[in-house]
Amino acid sequence: MNTDQKLRIGVMVDSHVSTKYIYNLVNWGQVQPDLEISNVLINNKQCIQKRQTCGKYFSDNLSIKGLHRLITRSLSRIIYHFEAIKLRNTIYADHLKTYDLNTAVAKIITLNSIVSDCDLLRFDTQDINKIKALNLDLIINFGSGILRGEILKTCRLGFITLHYADNKINRRGPTGFWEVYYKQAQTGFVIRHITDELDTRNVLIRGAFPTQTFYLINQAQIHVRSYFYMKKLLTEIARNRSMPKAEMPCPYFNKLLQHPNIMVQLTYVARIIQNKLIFLVRYKLLKIRGRWGVAFSKTDWTELVMCRATKIENPHNHFLADPFVLTEAGHDYCFVEDFDYRKARGCISVYELKEEAAIRCGEAIIEPFHMSFPYLFRFGSKIYMVPETSQNNDIRLYECLKLPNEWKLKKVIMSDLSAADTMIFRHQGRWWLFTNIDHIGDGELSSELYIFYADDPVNDDWIPHLKNPVLIDPSKARNGGILFSKEDVYRVAQYQGFNQYGKGYTIRKIVCLNEGEYSEQEICKVEANFYKNLKGTHHLHSNGKISVFDYIEET
Repeated sequence: MNTDQKLRIGVMVDSHVSTKYIYNLVNWGQVQPDLEISNVLINNKQCIQKRQTCGKYFSDNLSIKGLHRLITRSLSRIIYHFEAIKLRNTIYADHLKTYDLNTAVAKIITLNSIVSDCDLLRFDTQDINKIKALNLDLIINFGSGILRGEILKTCRLGFITLHYADNKINRRGPTGFWEVYYKQAQTGFVIRHITDELDTRNVLIRGAFPTQTFYLINQAQIHVRSYFYMKKLLTEIARNRSMPKAEMPCPYFNKLLQHPNIMVQLTYVARIIQNKLIFLVRYKLLKIRGRWGVAFSKTDWTELVMCRATKIENPHNHFLADPFVLTEAGHDYCFVEDFDYRKARGCISVYELKEEAAIRCGEAIIEPFHMSFPYLFRFGSKIYMVPETSQNNDIRLYECLKLPNEWKLKKVIMSDLSAADTMIFRHQGRWWLFTNIDHIGDGELSSELYIFYADDPVNDDWIPHLKNPVLIDPSKARNGGILFSKEDVYRVAQYQGFNQYGKGYTIRKIVCLNEGEYSEQEICKVEANFYKNLKGTHHLHSNGKISVFDYIEET
């Protein structure tokens, strides 16, 4: 094969009427330098069905089973239309729009497969030859039905498909519904290389994002974000002219999910009403809310007993979170996010930590936008801070002029991106930047971990890691602090609960970190059990002498 040619890709669908995601992907594929989505294959499926007499047809549909099916479908439509209304007030307002693929690509061919009772698709020799004649390198299957046999050999690299769920946990059912119904903390997706093997095999990309509270919004999120990774995968295949290595397969242990029955749908509706009532009573009527706080202990993190730590008192109408500690010239300082409820934004404040008390030193950095996560590091003889400024769509580096309150903006490290909880540290002779980036623009910053590296953390440009993002998982991607023990580095990683940010965190040892590889190992899991009435905790930092952490409690 001539590697100077573009990778030729076909898209298989059930109809020329397409979702916006397939339509956008096909359009995107017309303008890429290394690949071309050259053909759309429309599969007009014909079902094998047993013929029924008129009497049999009416008796089936007027039976109790038929009535149950009618009620189930009607209730589904009611829920669907209600959620479609909710969808209009989100960034996913156009999620349900459809488009004509005839306006996206000129080369459209029609196939006529036969569907068996097991949803297997059979293609005749004429259709097989029709596909082979297109000389495609790869076909993306967005259609329904199971592909098996000769069809899978019609192009050089075979077929790939996108599955809108974590196929280790959920299979079948409406996209995004069962994760909400079972209150699962995250909703996954997989992109598979289709073979004659079982569905658990040949997973090329696996990822997950926090589950939303309404299933159509959850469905929209998983579509938007999974198509980003479909484009990323196609670009990688085009660059390498081969399939990436698939992950190790594992057995599927849950039941196969079906369309929600009447009881499931009624339970789902009841939960929505219940959640709305709880919100109105607790947060609107009783004014109960979660309030973050910070505590410290004069000990290394390996010997920390969290329930014995000293709380730092929150200022009136403020909360404190995201603490980082620094010792300089005999003084122990704790820098924190200082959130003002009245202004609805945070600045960076600092406290001096005594034996059993924290003395407020005032604000360290104030900007006209929200700031948090005041990460500190030393380079040369100077101290630097990289606070979160995602609201300003950049990553900023501040230089300390005089501790603890005098700081100046040194430079903008990266601009035109929403990034959270950035950490910079030196490891094995190189500087590394870990951050969580929202590349879609929907405000979701908990699922993807990006790594960059440089020889000079202040003056050099940062080079992206070859495997970015190295993690796509809200149970471990978001940074929550950093810890050191001798030569080892430990990343504190937040995990999210269902409809709950900052439920807890894990401490993860960095096992392998270089320009092309990254791996880490979970050491322990920390839950919010150390004080009364806690809802969560999502941050831990230590300089070996003092450990600081945060927590959220109901007030």
